[in-house]
Amino acid sequence: MLCGDIPHSIIRQQKGLDLTINLDQLISLRHWLHAHPELSRQEVETAKYLRSFLIQNAQPDDIISLDGSGFAAVYNGKAPGKTVLLRCELDALPIHEVNDIPYGSTQDGVGHKCGHDGHMTILAGVAQTLTDRPAYGRVILLFQPDEETGTGARNCCRHEAFASIAPDYVFALHNLPGFPAGQVICKPDTFASQVKYAAIKMTGKEAHSAQPETGISPSFALAELTLMARKIQAKHDHKNAYALVVPVYNQMGVQASGVCPAQGEVQFTLRSALAQTVEIMWKELTDHAHTLAEEYGLSVTLETREEFAATTNHQVGYDIIKRAACEIKLEFNVIEQPFRWGEDFGELTKRYTGAMFGLGAGLNRPDLHNPDYDFPDEILNDGIAMMVKIATIATQP
Repeated sequence: MLCGDIPHSIIRQQKGLDLTINLDQLISLRHWLHAHPELSRQEVETAKYLRSFLIQNAQPDDIISLDGSGFAAVYNGKAPGKTVLLRCELDALPIHEVNDIPYGSTQDGVGHKCGHDGHMTILAGVAQTLTDRPAYGRVILLFQPDEETGTGARNCCRHEAFASIAPDYVFALHNLPGFPAGQVICKPDTFASQVKYAAIKMTGKEAHSAQPETGISPSFALAELTLMARKIQAKHDHKNAYALVVPVYNQMGVQASGVCPAQGEVQFTLRSALAQTVEIMWKELTDHAHTLAEEYGLSVTLETREEFAATTNHQVGYDIIKRAACEIKLEFNVIEQPFRWGEDFGELTKRYTGAMFGLGAGLNRPDLHNPDYDFPDEILNDGIAMMVKIATIATQP
């Protein structure tokens, strides 16, 4: 039985689940990971340390190497059942840490400011509970690289070794500051948004700034394009279906008073709960760029730099998460709107049945991607308990 079907409600119950884990050991692991962050596509030492930890403390049946530093730890069940994949992320962010903590980042300008160190530790804790093997099916723990740039999940799925995994279900969590510690946050359908990060470059001809008419500058065309982003956003942004078109970077010319520039670019992040809305907004923006380029005599280059598929929670995956939270007596919060951030777990839910949920990190904690954020150790047990219960439910034949 699920804990009722009250829409957009919070269900309060007392926690309780007996887990065979070494919490002190896991906290030490989390602190090591926090102190040794590595950027996307560079997670070599992170993966090596985790592999060693699992082999020494959780004895997987197999470790499958995937794209980049990614790998999957395999735990075969005692009886036939479903294959369930649980995912965490290896990478940190190019953000300088300002926390005054004993296990602070040793890498200048790099920090675990999204809490991936906590996510990895949660799956390591799940692994500790699997040393006696699951009752049914297979549990696959995916330690995935390159989430922050949106290609890690996609490349792992495309890797030839991934075919041997063939999950029936896929699940992931993300810690969420601003929600009560240990609360489970979820919704059916879109959980995290479709995101496109792209650049529009315009090229003309340099000239002396005293004689700009002898060249072709992209200055006003790029300014008009930037302002058009606001109009496109307003056209598609609605109360029940938000849309964002945000200029995040621009560059033009050189720092010299006598040079009227020939080249410039502006970069945008486009977001919506709906993939179709993102693509429509991008088409409108690029159509306007071509119109401006023709008007001003410029050439245009388009470049998509990152793309995150919307993370869509399948109903059965959502139901399993809700049931798990109820059975271990964690507070369950059904949100109405999807989160505006992107998550490359959407590449997995595009291909396989499953869902993602949030795990509250505390009401008064700094936000994700802030330089003073630190994953709270006190929610490790809740995250492990949720993932263990999800795997127990979903692997049953």
